[in-house]
Amino acid sequence: MKRKNKLPQNFDSKVFAINHIGSKGEGVSYLHTEFNYKKKEYNFFIPFSLPNEVILAQPTHFSSEGIRAEIIEIKESSSNRTDPKCKHFFKCGGCTLQHWKFNNYKNWKFKKVASQILKLSSNTHVKPIMISSIKSRRHAKFMAKKIKTTTVIGFNEYRTNFIIKIDECIILDEQLVKLIKNIETPLNNLLKIGETINIHANLLDNGIDLLIDGLEKVPFDQFTELNETLLQNNVIRFYRKNNDATMDLLFITKNTSLSNNFFSSTIYPTPGGFLQATFEGENAIINNTINALENINKNKLICELFSGCGTITIPLLLKKYKIHAFEINNETLESINIAAKKHGLSNNVVTKIRNLKTTPLSPEELTKYDAIIIDPPRSGAHLQFSNIAMSKVPIVVSISCNINTFIRDSKSLIRNNYELKWVQPIDQFLFSPHVEIVGLFETKKVN
Repeated sequence: MKRKNKLPQNFDSKVFAINHIGSKGEGVSYLHTEFNYKKKEYNFFIPFSLPNEVILAQPTHFSSEGIRAEIIEIKESSSNRTDPKCKHFFKCGGCTLQHWKFNNYKNWKFKKVASQILKLSSNTHVKPIMISSIKSRRHAKFMAKKIKTTTVIGFNEYRTNFIIKIDECIILDEQLVKLIKNIETPLNNLLKIGETINIHANLLDNGIDLLIDGLEKVPFDQFTELNETLLQNNVIRFYRKNNDATMDLLFITKNTSLSNNFFSSTIYPTPGGFLQATFEGENAIINNTINALENINKNKLICELFSGCGTITIPLLLKKYKIHAFEINNETLESINIAAKKHGLSNNVVTKIRNLKTTPLSPEELTKYDAIIIDPPRSGAHLQFSNIAMSKVPIVVSISCNINTFIRDSKSLIRNNYELKWVQPIDQFLFSPHVEIVGLFETKKVN
């Protein structure tokens, strides 16, 4: 929802019939009522409700999109409601849909993609959704805050900044859950009351890569207890981030690496750097990208935009493709260069620093490529897609974690003689409204 305004606590509760689950994973109801002296039909968004339920709820906030309400009582429950598997559900903001039977959830997530894709392009083939396993999430950002004599580590409560302590999770790999439980005491000894830090944890091949944002004032000699605990919990590299964005290395036990076993590739991620949320999700993205390029001659040149640290680049290099990789961060590009050198593939890749949001590649720069792979952040890359559309490069593989920006950016291509041949939905974010998408665009053939 857009900017929300809080309603008075004595605002009347109301009974709602839930129509469907909206794009953000909340139950949606339509009710003709009076609000701010206006009588009309309003949209109400009610978390943790399900279609066909009758709910007594308290309206709490309003925005231009509608009114948010919180459940007081479920008067008529759906037959598709089920008990959540995690005790933190209803409080932790990581999941929103554990209370729905899995097949209903899976079908909703598929339709969330398919309905918008088919409105955009009715001839597009939407492949069956691929689902990651439980306890497979290998990348997480935790918050920690010292409250009086204890430190709480976990995720924010649903739609608040209040931290919920996590001691179990059906989404995260068990190594990450074990880590945050065991570092509570040593962090408590380092933090001051009211102090909050961010903990970035990535599970790599041989252990956990850790970056903590917020310990810059702690003297090095006070890290002994924390360092020992991290080592006991298979942390192989530990950095802290300072206020000026520089990072201090506290320790490293062995070279960090992140492999894709299917392609026997290795990349070297930066501390706290982005990686695909699950191993299965990463495999699905790579496999679909390779399938999209299967008809391209290996001597052709590929442009990879927002390449990151080489999750897609290295498998393609191992397939003998030639690639120009663009990214804003020099450290992530260096990880590509290191991995390429290790495999003897340095001659097949050129890495280039570029802020693609502010300075996208022009249509003229793009015309020399035979295919483009683009994997922008959630906000998309509208300017870059506009230039791609004008370039007429015959194949574009678009990867996105946001269906709305995927649709917006795809329109630029479709208006300029591109066809969206197929889309692969990938669920790396179980029980949340988020979904990954890989789509193949090709220029229309002239008869």
